[in-house]
Amino acid sequence: MSTLRRLVAYLRPHAGWVAIAALSMVGVALALIFMVSLVGPLVKTVLGPDATLPGMSVGAVGSQAGSAVVPAPKARTFGFAKAVETWFDNARAAIRDVVPTDALAVLLLGFLAVLVKNALTYLGHYAFYRAGLATMKDLRDRLMDALLGQSARFYQKRPSAALMSRLTNDVEQITFAVSDRLSELFQDSFTMLGLIVYLFTLNLPLAIVVFVLAPVVVWPIAHFGRKLRHRSYRTQERMGEVNAVADEVIKGWRVVQAFGMESFERRRFREATWQHFRASLKTRKVLALNAPVVELLGAAGVMVLLYWANRQITAGVTTAEQFGTFLLGLYSMYQPVKRLTKVNLALQGAIASGQRVFEVVDEPVEITDRPAARPLPGIREGIRFEGVSFAYEPEKPVLRDFSLDIPAGKAVAIVGPSGAGKSTVAQLLPRFWDVEAGRILVDGVDLRDLELRSLRAAIGVVTQETVLFNTTVRANIAYGQDVVDEARLAAAAHAAFAEEFIREMPQGYDTVVGESGVKLSGGQRQRLAVARALYKDPPLLILDEATSALDAEAEAIVQRALENLLHGRTTLMIAHRLATVRAATTIVVMDAGRVVEQGSHAELLARGGLYAHLAELQGIKD
Repeated sequence: MSTLRRLVAYLRPHAGWVAIAALSMVGVALALIFMVSLVGPLVKTVLGPDATLPGMSVGAVGSQAGSAVVPAPKARTFGFAKAVETWFDNARAAIRDVVPTDALAVLLLGFLAVLVKNALTYLGHYAFYRAGLATMKDLRDRLMDALLGQSARFYQKRPSAALMSRLTNDVEQITFAVSDRLSELFQDSFTMLGLIVYLFTLNLPLAIVVFVLAPVVVWPIAHFGRKLRHRSYRTQERMGEVNAVADEVIKGWRVVQAFGMESFERRRFREATWQHFRASLKTRKVLALNAPVVELLGAAGVMVLLYWANRQITAGVTTAEQFGTFLLGLYSMYQPVKRLTKVNLALQGAIASGQRVFEVVDEPVEITDRPAARPLPGIREGIRFEGVSFAYEPEKPVLRDFSLDIPAGKAVAIVGPSGAGKSTVAQLLPRFWDVEAGRILVDGVDLRDLELRSLRAAIGVVTQETVLFNTTVRANIAYGQDVVDEARLAAAAHAAFAEEFIREMPQGYDTVVGESGVKLSGGQRQRLAVARALYKDPPLLILDEATSALDAEAEAIVQRALENLLHGRTTLMIAHRLATVRAATTIVVMDAGRVVEQGSHAELLARGGLYAHLAELQGIKD
């Protein structure tokens, strides 16, 4: 229940609308009870002797028939039922002054009751829908906040499609339960409570019989609810697996087709959908059994009730008219009870989805600010790695006692064979990960003592895998800026050699580039990434294999753009192609997580070590 309480707690900011909904639903319950109480008067005045012989009393009709009419015994009402009777009598007396007959007065009261009930039903549902949908917006926003604050390790452990499933499918399941079913829970609960009080005060013996039988109907509701919660959780987990496979196939379709693996991926996807099908079928089995079982037990209860009522009427304890009112009141509880069973099942599904959502929300954030963290004003001295060790997995170190100096305003390149730890160095600098031993200093201050937002605001990143968003060229370059400086935008595009192809696009800077920049070539995407870094104008720049995926012509253009970007900045360059780092102030050669060589291009070639070996493999002689 803690999950449900947490979900309900998100309603608090919208308590005003919840209050409007609750008051409206109380009104709906009272209007329904008033409508039920009209049954006896309707039968008596509209269909009975008062209607067929206007102006004559029941006694008069009996006299004309030649015999005295003996009034039927009437069971005593009290409390709430008596108040409803008095309320009806006063309302009928007020209306009777303006209408010609009692029958018309009762019909008019019935119509007004229906009108009020439906008007309040609309208001109550609208208010709850508004509160529920706003609540789920808040929950989805909170989930996104949690995802944005997580570290690289968090994303390493979870497929992106599984996280998308929680952000979309799970929250949608909760939305349905809160905005739709929770409104029914409120309304039907008020209706049930009102009807129960009314029936007990209308006919106590009959009410006792009914509610002695009630647990027989309630038990399967609770039983099915428990089973559904577990099975709903499994169904959502299987849906996450389906999404994960589909995401991989869609993103990697070129590889799938190039390797002829369509049949393999079909089998893998079908296995995931089969597991989801089985889990969903078990969930639907519980849903399918719920209503028939409850209805069957309810029918048995009605048979017992009718038998008991027959004995009461025969004994003169109650009247058929009063029993009719009681039975209609009891019948009016059927739909609320039926809906409440669905509400319970929906809430169990929402609880299961809520557990999955809160697993992400409650996940501890690994990379956070220290209590006394300070802002980073700029880089005046430089960056220093001191004895840094790091491993993605225990017992598998990637960096071992790694040390490096990057002077302010200088470009330092890191090269080495695959797996040497080059990209890891680049990921430690913006604190995507934290070091396990040693420290990284900026102007003598440990990175972990700097405000994370301030640190990352000072860093520009251009990577091999360019990330562009499905929006305009302008929005991609001036990423995240509400107000765009057009002169600065044009200057950044010009320096990145992107201005020419941008102006040739259909809408220029307002052209939408498509998902991940699919409408652009690789070189164009990289030049937009460089322009984005130039627009940000950070003091620290990280280039992680920025040109490795490009052909020679595109690489040459991007390399010229990068030279403009490097000017006057403290730069860390990660490269596989040695030709791209010749102009670096210092070239650092890594192997097995350590620095093995360091110097200029010419010095390292002359040394004849690992760098010279890599240069020979790439055909570089001088």
